[in-house]
Amino acid sequence: MASADTISSGRGPGEAPPSHTHFSLALPRIVARTVRRHGLIERGDRVLVAVSDGPDSVALLSLLASWAPSWGFTLQAAHVNHGLRGAESEEDAEFVRALCERLGVGCVSERVPLTTRGTAGGQIAAVGRRHASLQEYARELRYAALARMAERCEASKIALGHTVDDQAETLLMWMLRGSGAGGLAGIPPVRERRFIRPLLEVQRADVLAYLGACGLQFRTDSTNAKPLYLRNRIRHELLPVLRRFNPGIVAVLKRQADILREEHLYLNQVAEEQVARVSRRGPDQAVVLDRQALLSLPTALQRRVVRAVMQGTTRSIRGPSFATVETVLKQVVHGRSGATVVAGGVQAVREYDWIRFRAPAAQPHATPAWSERGLALPLVVPSETVWPLTGRAIRLHWEEGAAERGSINRVPGRAELDPAKFTSELALRSWRPGDRFQPLGMGGRHKKLQDFFADLKIPRRERSRVPLLVAPEGILWVVGYRTDHRFCAHSSSGRRLVAEVADGPSLQEESR
Repeated sequence: MASADTISSGRGPGEAPPSHTHFSLALPRIVARTVRRHGLIERGDRVLVAVSDGPDSVALLSLLASWAPSWGFTLQAAHVNHGLRGAESEEDAEFVRALCERLGVGCVSERVPLTTRGTAGGQIAAVGRRHASLQEYARELRYAALARMAERCEASKIALGHTVDDQAETLLMWMLRGSGAGGLAGIPPVRERRFIRPLLEVQRADVLAYLGACGLQFRTDSTNAKPLYLRNRIRHELLPVLRRFNPGIVAVLKRQADILREEHLYLNQVAEEQVARVSRRGPDQAVVLDRQALLSLPTALQRRVVRAVMQGTTRSIRGPSFATVETVLKQVVHGRSGATVVAGGVQAVREYDWIRFRAPAAQPHATPAWSERGLALPLVVPSETVWPLTGRAIRLHWEEGAAERGSINRVPGRAELDPAKFTSELALRSWRPGDRFQPLGMGGRHKKLQDFFADLKIPRRERSRVPLLVAPEGILWVVGYRTDHRFCAHSSSGRRLVAEVADGPSLQEESR
């Protein structure tokens, strides 16, 4: 088990630490203070602890197991197995089961694979439809699995093992991505009133010292040391450099996140008050903003008001990106009367002195007009556009840098395209008689779209509902099915246009 590092001082997992050890006393005190300060756990709570077998979650499980009887809450552990590392993943699951048995804590688990069957029969990474990386996709699936297990266990809280080091890494990651105050606010101690983070004021060094004092073993994911993901590079490359400038950089970044989180919450509250002042609900359930009243606000509040309205229109936990909000402000709010953008799952239209927001799927005939040639929607990048015929959203964004060899255009519901091969006048439109393209994998041969649909046994009544991503040069992507090989990005491509089916399964999977 070369990839699974352990530490031990000779005692079994769960044995009490010696009272003279400084760190063993400091860690419980800091965690208890965090729990009290934020009201994370109350008497009568049923707490489900996410345990990966890493040091942070092992320490959290040990602490909560020792406190549960006297604090009056019940405890259970949960483990999510993605199976990405083969035998190592199975050993992780067995480690967690054995640890819980020693601590006298019940354990539930769920297998959540991240792979799907490819067209060539091989296993390929099923990167999520809204996600930039496999890590982000895995994280969302993991949270969903924890929520399911919590429901089955009737747990009121889900405890996660994020530390102050995770907070610092997250802040730097969002800073490198150009995030606003929301991203720079970092990881909150409580999310959705059920996900809690009792270790959020504890440094990773304290966790390791505590585990050593307790004789608690843990395992280390072998991928954590590999520079495959941005977070790993921040942890192993960027933070050591920053520590040379300021040895206390982790604490500094934590303080910055705390400050920005409070300011972010306050500005959101002000924005909500402004939404109530400058908006009204239209008869078609659209939200209508007074354009002049919106423009009278500072730019920072304009962005937040637009973001709040768009988020409320889609009823999504996640709000639109900064780029999407900027697109709406520049092209609609500051545009001419009649200017329209479909982005972030919302249609925004300027109607003289008013800006109207609505979900396109709810008002399909309000989108660009039907004609004998079907439906066509102009697109901008980045954007998220709802295709009215199915209610599905198609997301466009840019990605930089070379992609992993063999990964491009092999994921259902996702196409990666080379913008050097077509012009930027993009649109989503319906199938038209005579449409032809060169499907990827056919050696450059043309194929009529109607024959392509027939080969896939797509019913005639469904064919006109399938959206096509097109440019003046031709069909770029039969959405959810196949890209045109002429426009595909390659592993050597630099900047890539990524198009994704943004919610639910791919159209190809849905039609089966």
